[in-house]
Amino acid sequence: MQAGIITGKRTIELLEFTEPTPAEGEAVVRINYCGICGTDLHNYQSGVLGNPAVCGHEWMGEVSAVASGVTRVREGDRVIGGIAPACGQCVACRAGYANDCPQQLGSLMGTPHGGFAPSIAADVRRLTLVPDGLDDLDAAMVEPLTVALHATRRTDIRLGDTVVVIGAGPIGLLTLQCARESGAGRVYVVEPIADRAALALEFGANRVFNPAREEVSSALTEATGSLGPDVVFECAGIASTIQHAVDYVRRGGTVTLVGLANEPATINPGSWISKEVTVVASVAYSHEEFAMAADLIVAGRVQVRPLHTHTASLSNIAQAFSLLNEDRCQIKVLVDPRNS
Repeated sequence: MQAGIITGKRTIELLEFTEPTPAEGEAVVRINYCGICGTDLHNYQSGVLGNPAVCGHEWMGEVSAVASGVTRVREGDRVIGGIAPACGQCVACRAGYANDCPQQLGSLMGTPHGGFAPSIAADVRRLTLVPDGLDDLDAAMVEPLTVALHATRRTDIRLGDTVVVIGAGPIGLLTLQCARESGAGRVYVVEPIADRAALALEFGANRVFNPAREEVSSALTEATGSLGPDVVFECAGIASTIQHAVDYVRRGGTVTLVGLANEPATINPGSWISKEVTVVASVAYSHEEFAMAADLIVAGRVQVRPLHTHTASLSNIAQAFSLLNEDRCQIKVLVDPRNS
């Protein structure tokens, strides 16, 4: 069996792996779709892959085999892969910090490859059942939605707040919608690419600022009556925009870091301190947020289908990564390992 693995800068290859079989507590999932995440793209651009299991972690599929004694899922169930629930046994869990259990993220790393493959064996605790009202394409985008959902749940958005989202990629566009659902009164987006800006407006942004054409800080000052936004979500994953987020937010406001930059960021600590900014870091999600995210899609409160711009076969995965890297009009590219 072949699986896609990043092996160098702007290089992803199909490597041979043994067909998976379920070990104790595991199920084998036949992959229907796996999304290319921004993290995948960053690793592709840099050539640095921390762990092969993370290469293709936005997957959904159908259970094809289960280990003896597994009752959580059964053959034929449609499932979404993610992190496991809190372990309940580590120091953090025993201290009452189950939401910060380090084993949750660690459990993402337990496979020799990710979902850019025909099938994968995974701990059943990582699997969430797909609701009947959700088709496979939408289910394939539940995982990135949980990232946006987690970020907005960690952020204190009050009813009527003014929110700014930096970056209208998949996570930014989903964060925009989650912020609306959380009670934001006005949502502004910072995005230079026209197609992404148009989609942000379609999803309810009050206005999109193009940083290549206008001075965003001044424009936001004017748009907010000189106060500044209450909350800024940094979703671009670019080092320089971390400081921009603090520049944009009002004094006493909140900046939530969602995008993951590959390189160190240069900041102005004086502005962070003088503005008394609250900084929130958000990584991934918690297991229970998968069901919440799926429910939002089923209820029609968050749209994910318009984000899907391209589907590639596993044999064309190198071209799919190249397309996403070179064509910034592409938003969410899915890989279908069933399609040769």
